[in-house]
Amino acid sequence: MMVAKRPKFSVSILDTKRITPQEWDGYQSFPTITYVDGELLVGFRRAVNISEDLRQRMDHGMAGDIYTTRSADGGQTFSPPQLIISHAQERTNEHDALLTHLGGGKVLLISRTHTPELRRNFFSLSTDGGDNFPERQPLELPGGEWASFGHFIPTLDDESTFIGTFYNGPGCGTFRFNPESGEISGQSYIYEYFPEYRLNETSITRMPSGRILALMRQAPCEDGLFKATSDDDGKTWTTPVPIGLYGEAPSVKLLPDGRLLAIYRGMIRKNKKCRVALTISEDEGATWSRAQTLAWYKGGRFHGGYGDLAVNDKGQVIAVYYISRRHEGPVVERMVLELG
Repeated sequence: MMVAKRPKFSVSILDTKRITPQEWDGYQSFPTITYVDGELLVGFRRAVNISEDLRQRMDHGMAGDIYTTRSADGGQTFSPPQLIISHAQERTNEHDALLTHLGGGKVLLISRTHTPELRRNFFSLSTDGGDNFPERQPLELPGGEWASFGHFIPTLDDESTFIGTFYNGPGCGTFRFNPESGEISGQSYIYEYFPEYRLNETSITRMPSGRILALMRQAPCEDGLFKATSDDDGKTWTTPVPIGLYGEAPSVKLLPDGRLLAIYRGMIRKNKKCRVALTISEDEGATWSRAQTLAWYKGGRFHGGYGDLAVNDKGQVIAVYYISRRHEGPVVERMVLELG
């Protein structure tokens, strides 16, 4: 049997910069980025360990807040972070700041709380490009699954409805969501839970053909990243299969030239080294390149690797991710990239 040839590509790192204040500590993580009318808007989490017994464990932290920051110059500089959701006020230990520009200055924020007393999803719809977010509302998916990971994409048949992802609970998949009304419909499983492992943290994008591609994390990580596709707008999905890359937490982006670029936590079997990695596909996700390393990080698997991608007005790729370079608590960085 002939093995498909992997595509090749090159990456030039033009600039690397921390985009959170130098004086900040805590556990800064899980950034997302979205293009909003000429600007780049980033959401991320900042947490602290509120127990002395936890301060040296360097886990995901506790008492998580949600911030945004934006760039008006294509990702070169970013504004001072703006506090959106405060743990001190809400007592909810926020874990995600998932931002998607829906068009017309509307930005959808999905957040996830994580305390012993409260594990819940919420949404808020900004109508001014993400400058302000109104009081958030519960996002109640059947079965209590987490929502969401990655960005929402428009449906083909209803301009007011968008497709998002869910995970855990009985499995992972997609659902349709109207952020104006809060209505949830069309829940569809890509993968249902089996005892051996689960697939979660699903990122989706629509390709030029109209087909939707989903990239997923496997937990525990045995085969690496998985993919599935849908040709009926997310109603049904192919059986997920590995793509031949060992890692976790992929985020996929359709580039202007039709290629697919994914950023993920790159891992090495039987080795504790981890990296922020990129891979590319030139054939709508059928084959993927070998990993290109953006940065190695220290402190353990949970100290980096989650990232997201956008393209600025110059056609440069802007990558945001979190990383620990010296065993410290991780910080949020961005890279300006050119691809060959």
